[in-house]
Amino acid sequence: MAITGNNSISMSALRAEYKGGSAAVSMSQLNRGGGYVPLGGSRNTSIPTTDKNLSFSKYRNTAKYVVVSYEIIGGGGGGGFGVGNAGEGYRGTYGSTGGTSTLVSPAGTISATGGSGGENCGGARGTVGAAGASSHYGGGGGGGARNTDGGSAPAASYGAGGGGGGGDKGARYDEGGCSGFGGNASTRKTGTITVSYDSTVAITIGGAGAGGLSQYNAGNGAGGYAKFTWDGKSKSRTSGTASYTIN
Repeated sequence: MAITGNNSISMSALRAEYKGGSAAVSMSQLNRGGGYVPLGGSRNTSIPTTDKNLSFSKYRNTAKYVVVSYEIIGGGGGGGFGVGNAGEGYRGTYGSTGGTSTLVSPAGTISATGGSGGENCGGARGTVGAAGASSHYGGGGGGGARNTDGGSAPAASYGAGGGGGGGDKGARYDEGGCSGFGGNASTRKTGTITVSYDSTVAITIGGAGAGGLSQYNAGNGAGGYAKFTWDGKSKSRTSGTASYTIN
């Protein structure tokens, strides 16, 4: 709970915000960066970094904690392949599952699981491949036409699935082959966490699931995404791992 900006400020209010408990606290312990009061936070710049010139007025509208809004998406699943001859024996196998994205902070770990892969040869003989599932950010990869590879999900369609490979129509002396199913979209999570200024938030982005490979390859899913905002600031990431300080 932030310190008031309108009413009078008491030592008990400062203790409750910055130290907690019921033990006594003095003004000299409440300089910015001194242990109880975080060094970071744009709303705390009025608080001196030494115990000189401290006064109640310096703490108006300051806070130890901040609300961080987040969005996190896992990687999309890869599509399933198609083949030119029969292929039902491949059923029960799948393109690769997309990676899980995580946000780790003092408030805990938030995970967005990746989408599962599409089934290899899941479609009937002679049919086109199925499109990958759409995500919040856009469509998945297109399904392959007959005797054609499936398409990968656009990179900006974070978490979308890859398209399935096409099947073979067959002919008089050709029995044809099965097409692949599209990959599934990942989980997307949004919400808020409350952490202290100067806290570290670590982000890991789940990678795209690879499409199945055979005569008519499937497309890859799209990688994951994360974004978090606080005090009008924001950070986002589309690959790899990184740590950020909330200040």
